[in-house]
Amino acid sequence: MNGENKVKKLLLLSSLLALMVPCVSSAQDSIEQCYKSATTTSAVRECLKKELQQTRDEYRDTLDKLTQQAGELDRVTGRNVTLPALEKANTAFDRYVAEQCRFEEQMMGGGSGAGAANLACQINLLHVRMGSIESHLTGQ
Repeated sequence: MNGENKVKKLLLLSSLLALMVPCVSSAQDSIEQCYKSATTTSAVRECLKKELQQTRDEYRDTLDKLTQQAGELDRVTGRNVTLPALEKANTAFDRYVAEQCRFEEQMMGGGSGAGAANLACQINLLHVRMGSIESHLTGQ
């Protein structure tokens, strides 16, 4: 790969990461608030469960918009590739979240914070994916 192509790829990656930073920052703020406001491990988990549900709802709404847009792109172009590619990416992402967050939980060594680590991991990863999805939405 020549130097010019490396620079172009680096600029593209930097742009994508910049788009995702607000989403990750928002997730970190929410997670941090759960840890600060709750006084017990159980209360932290309950707070994170509520935050995860809200994040899942937002994620579903964002994904629904992209799914509609992908379907429309396939209809307009007469190709049936965008929507199947999105569905394949979604399946892979769901598997990744499950495995990565299970790993995060195991890294807690079975301690009382293991369940919270799994929940926080899911919140973080969903926010990162929403940032990526939103970068593809037109008119947003």
